Amino acid sequence: MLCIFLAMLASTLFAGAALLPAARPALQLPARAEFLVRSPPPCAPRAGVATCTFAPSPGPDSPSSSPSSSSSLEADTLFFLVSAAALWGTYPTCVKLLFAAGPQLDPSIVVLVRFLIMATIGVSALVLSTSKFTLLRRYASARSAAATPWAVQLERRVPASVYLAALELGALGGLGTFFQTISLSQIPALTAAVLYSTVNVITPALAAVAGVDAAERDVDGRTWAACALGLLASLWALIPDAAGLLPEALPAASSVGTGELVMLAAACCYAAVKVRLSSTLRYHAADEIAVGRLVGQAGCAAAGLGLIDETSAVHELLPEQVGGLGEPVDAVASELATWAAALTPEQLGLLLASSLLSGAGATWFQSNGQRKASAPKAQLWFATTPIFGALWAFLVLGEQFSWHQVTGAAGLVAAIALSFPNESEAEGVRAD
Repeated sequence: MLCIFLAMLASTLFAGAALLPAARPALQLPARAEFLVRSPPPCAPRAGVATCTFAPSPGPDSPSSSPSSSSSLEADTLFFLVSAAALWGTYPTCVKLLFAAGPQLDPSIVVLVRFLIMATIGVSALVLSTSKFTLLRRYASARSAAATPWAVQLERRVPASVYLAALELGALGGLGTFFQTISLSQIPALTAAVLYSTVNVITPALAAVAGVDAAERDVDGRTWAACALGLLASLWALIPDAAGLLPEALPAASSVGTGELVMLAAACCYAAVKVRLSSTLRYHAADEIAVGRLVGQAGCAAAGLGLIDETSAVHELLPEQVGGLGEPVDAVASELATWAAALTPEQLGLLLASSLLSGAGATWFQSNGQRKASAPKAQLWFATTPIFGALWAFLVLGEQFSWHQVTGAAGLVAAIALSFPNESEAEGVRAD
């Protein structure tokens, strides 16, 4: 029954994405005949152009070159952002069912295997949905773009190579997972969730400091207020009803230790992913960045978890000179086969469902949503993830909504409504 429900959820979301006209931007050829250049010029921000080697394209100050930061978002963008939050919300339910469906599993190994499955799904989907000619053209374009002088790339703050840009996002995501894994082993889950909620204000703060241009760094007052309200609503929704106004698991200022600081570092990494993703998508295609990010994230997570977890296959394969065990590949492969054979069919299905829904699927929706939405605007919709998590727990696990969750959801809706400009502000934006 659960597998049927998850399959229906995935089919509905992806079918809706396929029907939206903006899901795959049409290639807009430039007016001039010489639209292919021999030597790669500095890539201009994307505005419906297929690759950064096409010219001419709008400059950084073009209204269509920057994600929307002050105007209302389009319907397709909202669909992508909400779908990403809805898919991320399936993760807690899948994890609960995964650990209850068979023998006890090592959480760090589950994280690593899940990332590897996500990367495999992403690469397979890209190869199967793209013609060989397009793949070769994209590869040639990426190689030529990589020859852009480093001075130009540093000034633009976005790598010209799609591989390097995806690796940056994957490294930030993998580092966030690395920090989160360490923190959860040291502090209560509620404390970790509360500290992670600070991503609602860290995201606009990073955007204001690290945006690639003045448009991205300009976070309007409405967005700041909405993000702050979203933080308060998220914190409120996490409080159990039986805990009173402030539960004991909340961190006190005098008791903040290493675990709390590491979780704050994880929140900073996840916020940085959102900010850098909006910047990167101005120059590179969403599907390429999504797949490259999954691959880079899997590699970085494997390396990080392999160094800290002695039961990990990566740690066992690493040479002893760098802190590994130096075991043969066939021995490690045999251990992995034994581990996989111990999983029940339900656990295998849930592991695949989690990798597809809250992993590869959510990453694809996020990339397409942030093509036209600034990181602070997108974060307001991503903040609804815990509410969707409570919804899936209610529908699948039969868990009841708490009073704090219901009122917290109302607060998040109010925060999203606050971020929308009023009519006079919207007219001013259109006039500009």
